[in-house]
Amino acid sequence: MPSLELIIEATVVMVALMLLSIKAGFVDPGGLISSFIIGYTIYIFGGRLFFIPLLIFYVIAGLITKVRYEEKRLKGAAEEKFGARGWRNVLANGGVAAAIVYIAAYAHSVPKPELLAAYLGAVSTAYADTLATEIGLLYPGEPRLITSMKSVSAGTPGGVSPYGTAAQLLSAFTIVPVTVLFLPTGDKITAFLSLLIIVLVSSFLGSTFDSLIGATVQAVYRCKVCGKTTEKRIHCNVETQRLKGIKYVDNSVVNLTATIVGAALAYALVHFGVISFEII
Repeated sequence: MPSLELIIEATVVMVALMLLSIKAGFVDPGGLISSFIIGYTIYIFGGRLFFIPLLIFYVIAGLITKVRYEEKRLKGAAEEKFGARGWRNVLANGGVAAAIVYIAAYAHSVPKPELLAAYLGAVSTAYADTLATEIGLLYPGEPRLITSMKSVSAGTPGGVSPYGTAAQLLSAFTIVPVTVLFLPTGDKITAFLSLLIIVLVSSFLGSTFDSLIGATVQAVYRCKVCGKTTEKRIHCNVETQRLKGIKYVDNSVVNLTATIVGAALAYALVHFGVISFEII
């Protein structure tokens, strides 16, 4: 059971974070509630070790979404509501991570390395994918569809760019160092190198899988007003026309699937002894 000190700490931190989220416009009302539930749950049952990576993702992704927002909007690919994420987006990106923390908390007093790896795999996949999307939209050229390498318009599901790929890889270098600081182990260097490899592999492959699903299965629409290809059902304030993909496979479903893949890859790397580290 979590200690009273941890409950008080988590409450204070989460209230402050939600106030910041309101002021910065990171999430809409539904997203605010779901963010609080997921974040508070992870803090209570996982402590700082599990919460800090989520915090890094939440704050940096929220800030990056706001960067040159008007430019992204003019491309027709910006997040709606000035970048405020809704509950579906929050659940898709954080639901798998929260489930892993539940398992780690109830199965072991000290989390197993493979469960921490799986958690980081889920969070870092969502993080890498978000940065790849938001920073990729700033690429001056046209992105290319991951399955054919043909040029596509910005915001097309499955589109990749040099900026986005660089963001995928660099995201690991912001989430791993801070995580290692909270590891209860003496060998920080070994833990850092091991976790860096795990996060690089799982987040890159997980977010790449996101792009593959986006290009092949996700529903793709065309705006009846501006003619742009988009993943949104509403564009230019009108309903779009579906071009391809499965109707119910939207961006949230793709994100959720990608985090499962990222978590599974990270878990497998540790469970099968490919990479090892200790949690004392």
